[in-house]
Amino acid sequence: MRSWIALQSLILALAASPLQAGQFLMAMGALTLAEDGVDLQLGYRPDQSHWVYGYRYVRWTDTSRDPFFGRALTKSTTTMSGPSASYLFRPESRGSWYVGASILKVSRTERALLTGEEGRDSTTALFFGGGFMGSFGKSGFYNLGLLLSPGTKLVTRTSVSSEEETGLLDAQAQIGLSF
Repeated sequence: MRSWIALQSLILALAASPLQAGQFLMAMGALTLAEDGVDLQLGYRPDQSHWVYGYRYVRWTDTSRDPFFGRALTKSTTTMSGPSASYLFRPESRGSWYVGASILKVSRTERALLTGEEGRDSTTALFFGGGFMGSFGKSGFYNLGLLLSPGTKLVTRTSVSSEEETGLLDAQAQIGLSF
């Protein structure tokens, strides 16, 4: 209970000072178009700052098929969420390259469609990388980025499949509004 109160106090202390002026960002990404997809990013850039602080939530589903008959065998749902920070090299211009990092909780559930059996795995990982963020019109912006977590591993197994992924990727292709 004490740690929860300390966490809330820290969030309020960090949020209180920069919220007086600055820019809020809200974006939707390309993974929203995927099966069962959600790709959202919320952010805040303090006035005259190189830094953008945010929160990312992404979810998508993949279907694995039998290579000979095309029958669906498994569905894997992956979710990533957590805080992020990016440093814009030229924040005063209409577009800027950036470096960034995020701490994302990554979880995957793989369900065998024939048996209903599920395999699950999750981890929390540090992602780092960079990209390009630019603006258009009065309040539009776009973001293209690639963040990696090279040593992170997710393993899911069912009676009909086994999926192992080492080196996770957070590819970002987003369009949004700033206000």
